[in-house]
Amino acid sequence: MNHQASPPCVATPLRAVELPSRPLVIRKVLKFIKRHPQIVAGASILLVVALIAVFAPVLGTVDPRALSVTKRLRPPSAEFWFGTDALGRDLYSRVVYGARISVSVSISCAFLSCLGGTIVGMISASGRWADSAVMRVMDGFMSIPSMLLAIALMAATRGSIGTVIIAITVVEIPRVARVIRGVMLALREMPFVEAAIAAGSTTPKIIIRHLVPAVISPLTVQATYVASAAIIIEASLSFIGAGTPPTIPSWGNIMADGKALWQVKPQLVFIPAAFLGLTILGVNLLGDGLRDALDPRMAERS
Repeated sequence: MNHQASPPCVATPLRAVELPSRPLVIRKVLKFIKRHPQIVAGASILLVVALIAVFAPVLGTVDPRALSVTKRLRPPSAEFWFGTDALGRDLYSRVVYGARISVSVSISCAFLSCLGGTIVGMISASGRWADSAVMRVMDGFMSIPSMLLAIALMAATRGSIGTVIIAITVVEIPRVARVIRGVMLALREMPFVEAAIAAGSTTPKIIIRHLVPAVISPLTVQATYVASAAIIIEASLSFIGAGTPPTIPSWGNIMADGKALWQVKPQLVFIPAAFLGLTILGVNLLGDGLRDALDPRMAERS
């Protein structure tokens, strides 16, 4: 019997996993920059400020609270890059360490305000009686100017960074709560929520599964505005002597210390003011960019 030899097995070469080429990645990055220049600009500014705050001890700084009577009001030089203040303290070191105060206060206030505002807004939107009671209290807080309310809270407590954070958080919670309440009231009438109720889903399940993901976008945008307001309020409170203690090198305290000599040594006020303004600009650019990117109507236009 003739047996035909089976053909030899030929190993099929494995297909290599195709990774995105570098030009493709670069094109995607350039496309994102072109579509969202505000996000890129704001995030870049905030990244630089955050790096300055984190690496302040290794950026050629000295103790920002060290006094030296013999080195008072020195002009900018190789030893003192921004000069010294009326007490001989290095202005460069104080400005760099001041970034830590602004970054920590803004992040803490944004997180706490959004957390508290989300809880209050959801409670308010849960029922008519709760909405009537809670929002009247929130309207009462919002009717008081934020600076006056923060000053009153600071006057009733001891001055510290934690007290500043609490005072600003109390001021900003009503604004976040009103935004979340509006979103929740609009979502409550959506068909998918009514379908979930008809299917027998419990209220906590509906909130966690359907409503919470829907408020992430407006909450993210609101967090950037709270962070910007927190920086301004903290600097304003410190400038008028009602914020962080004078021994802490915050940008508001630095400007307050130099306001008496700004005509002779303008850098004592203008340099920390420039850092403050640049940080607020970065936060606002990021917030505006996120608002446009997360808004479906803006996405359809672009």
